[in-house]
Amino acid sequence: MWYIFAAVILIAATSAFGLSRTKGGPPGEYQLLEKVLDRVTLSSLSMEQVNGLLARLQLQEPPEPVMGAMCYEAMAYPAVAEYICPVCGEKTIYDDYNTPFIEWELQGCRRMAEFINGITEFQVTLDERLFCDFCSPDREGDPALLLRVASTDSTETVNSVTVYDLRLLESFLQGRLYYLTENDSQLPLREHADRLRELLGVPEAP
Repeated sequence: MWYIFAAVILIAATSAFGLSRTKGGPPGEYQLLEKVLDRVTLSSLSMEQVNGLLARLQLQEPPEPVMGAMCYEAMAYPAVAEYICPVCGEKTIYDDYNTPFIEWELQGCRRMAEFINGITEFQVTLDERLFCDFCSPDREGDPALLLRVASTDSTETVNSVTVYDLRLLESFLQGRLYYLTENDSQLPLREHADRLRELLGVPEAP
């Protein structure tokens, strides 16, 4: 099948660059692939290369989980958060369960989306307008972040996303077989392959 062929090509590329597995730190396979991507594709991943990474993710044995820090002092949720819309510049005040996301996680979501867009050949944007009372005065239900992925064939995939989804994508598009959690644990990505396909608008291979 084509996706197995893509995975073989990806693995063959590692040999072409004379890279070998290393001891210590992350498993050598992570370092190997990251070096290849740095040299070959990391600046402009195409959908074809994304398909190759998905094939590799599903074919290769997932890594063992690595636990991160376990002890964090609990912080009180902010009572109020001011959301400044990056589109219109207007301010929306939140005083509900959205305040911790706006105060603590939104900037990280923006950073991850910007990074993802910077390493892909296709356009990836984070749409925050549902958080803005001025851009979305008729919004029904809870606000949500929308991730828009515009392929080079002019099709667009739109999904509601969380910070967790963006962590999955950021790690995956760097060629990793694991993703980083908020406490720096490393957990296998393979079980999230379907969600990655959904977010990127990549159909499952036959």
